[in-house]
Amino acid sequence: MRTWGQSRTVSAAVIRDIVRGRLAPDPDPHGLRLRGARISGRIDLENITSTVGVALYNCLLEEGMIARDATLAGLVLTGCLLEHPTEPALDADRLTTTVLNLASVIATAHNARGAITVSGAHLGGLTCRAARLRNDSGPAVDAGHLRVVQSMRLSRLEAIGAGELGAVRLLGAHLGQLNCGTARLRNGSGPALLADSLRVDLSLLLRRGFEAIGAGELGAVRLLDAHLGQLECDGANLRNGSGPALFADRLHVDRSVFLRDGFEAIGAGELGAVRLPAAHLGHLDFRAARVRNDSGPAVTAGQLRIELSLLFRGGFAAIGGGDNVAVDLTGVQVGGLLELDPAAIEHSSDPIARLAVDGMVYTGLPRGVGPGGWLTLVRAGTRTYAAQPYQQLAAAHRAAGDDGQARRVLRLQRHDQIWRRALTGRAARAWARFTGVTLGYGYQPWRALIGLLTVVIAAVLLAVHLGAHGGLTQVHNPPSPTPMGCTVVDRIGVGLDLGTPLITTGAKARCEATNTPTGQILTVTGWVLRLLAWAFATLFIVGFTSAVRKT
Repeated sequence: MRTWGQSRTVSAAVIRDIVRGRLAPDPDPHGLRLRGARISGRIDLENITSTVGVALYNCLLEEGMIARDATLAGLVLTGCLLEHPTEPALDADRLTTTVLNLASVIATAHNARGAITVSGAHLGGLTCRAARLRNDSGPAVDAGHLRVVQSMRLSRLEAIGAGELGAVRLLGAHLGQLNCGTARLRNGSGPALLADSLRVDLSLLLRRGFEAIGAGELGAVRLLDAHLGQLECDGANLRNGSGPALFADRLHVDRSVFLRDGFEAIGAGELGAVRLPAAHLGHLDFRAARVRNDSGPAVTAGQLRIELSLLFRGGFAAIGGGDNVAVDLTGVQVGGLLELDPAAIEHSSDPIARLAVDGMVYTGLPRGVGPGGWLTLVRAGTRTYAAQPYQQLAAAHRAAGDDGQARRVLRLQRHDQIWRRALTGRAARAWARFTGVTLGYGYQPWRALIGLLTVVIAAVLLAVHLGAHGGLTQVHNPPSPTPMGCTVVDRIGVGLDLGTPLITTGAKARCEATNTPTGQILTVTGWVLRLLAWAFATLFIVGFTSAVRKT
C-alpha cells in the first residue's frame, strides 16, 4: 500500500464532502464504496449526520479516521491499514451506526487513548474479526460504555496494548453477545481484557483457543461486577505472571460458566489464579481444566453462590502454593450437586493446605469421591479445624438414611477438634479425650456399657478367686467358732453385688469379707469396682441421652 502512487490517492476532504452530500446531491443508496485507495490526510467525519454509508476496502489511511459523535448509515473499513503518530487510528467515540465492520483491519497507534476507540458508541453490530491492532502506549481497543444491540465479534483478533486500561477495554459496555473465539490479547503492563461492569445479554465466548496474557493485580481477564447470560471459556488460555489469570469478583451469570476442555489459567500471587469471590452463577463446570498458582491460591471463591451444580471433575487439576490454601471455597453455596475429585487438588509445599470449606453448603452427598474421600479431604487437606464441614456432611448422610455414617463423621469431627487443639484448656481436652474413649464422644454409648460389663466380670472373677482363698466366709447367727468358706454361687453373687449398681443378689447376707489380708484386698477392690460401675452406668445414661455431644 505504501508504494501506491497518485493514481490511487484520494483526498480525505473529498470523502468528507461526499458524506456530507456536497459532491453527491442524490447519493447512491449503496453509499460510498472505495477499494484499494490511498487516503491522504485524516478522514474527518466528526459530528456529521448522514444517510451515506462509508465502505472502504483494503485502503491505506495514513492518518486514520475520526468519526466521533457522528451518525452514519454504516461504516466499513475491511482490510484497511490505519495509522496515526499521536492520535487513535480510528476515533469513533459516541459513533451511532447500524454496522461497524473492522474485519482484517491493521491499526497501530502510540497514544494513551487507544488504537481504535469506540467509547460510548451505539452500534447495531461490530466486528473486528481477524483484525491486528497494536498500541504501545495504551489500549488497542477502547470500548468503554459501548452499546452493541446485536453481536460484537472479536474472533481471530490480535490485540496488543499497554497499561492498566487493558489491551481491550470494555468497561461498562452493554452487548447483545461477545464472541472472542481464537482471539489473542496481550498486555505486558496490565489486563489483556478489562471488562468491569460489562453486561452481555446472551453469551460471552472466550473459547476455541482464546488467549489472554496480562500482567499485574488487575488480572489477565477482568470481569469484576460483570453481568452475563452465559460464559464459555472452553479451551481458553489465560496467563498472568504477576497476578490473577481470571479476576471475576462479584460476577453474575444467569446460566452456566464453562471452564472446560483444556481451559488453562496460570496466575501468581495471593489474589489467586482464578478469582470468583461473591460471584452468583447458575452452574459452574471445571471439567478437564487446569489452574495453577505457585505463589498463592489456584481458585479463590469465598462466598460464591451457585444455583445448580459445581463440578470439579474429568481431569480437573488445581495446584496452589505459598501461604494460602490451593482452593478456597469458604462460604460457598451450591444449590445442587457438588462433584469433586480430592486427588485433583494439590498444594506445592503443604499437603494440609489443599482446601478451605468452612461454611460451604450443598445438596446431597459430594460425588466423584469414595465413601470417605470427602471426609478425608476435610480432615487431612484443610489447614484449620472447622465444625461446619463435618456438620454439613453428617446432615447429608442423615438425609440419605445413613445414620451410622453420620455418627462416624461427627465422631471424627470431635477427634479433629482435639487433635488440632481447637479446644482451649487442659481440662476440656482431657474430658474430651475421656469421653472419646468411653462414649465415642457421645455417639457410641455402648462403649460405657462394655466398660460396665467389664467391671461386673472383673468383680465376679475377683470374688470367686479371693473368696476361695479365705477372702469370704459364711455368715452364721450366732457366729460360728469355725469359719466356713462360701459356695461358688454365693461368691458369684458377691461379685455381682460389687460390680452392678442398684442391683443386689442377697449374697452379702450369707457371705461376707473376712479380716484376713485377702478379705481386706477384696473389700478395698470392691469399693473401687463399685465406683467404676457407677461411673460407667452414669456415662451410659448421659451418652444415651446425648448430653455430652459437642457440635
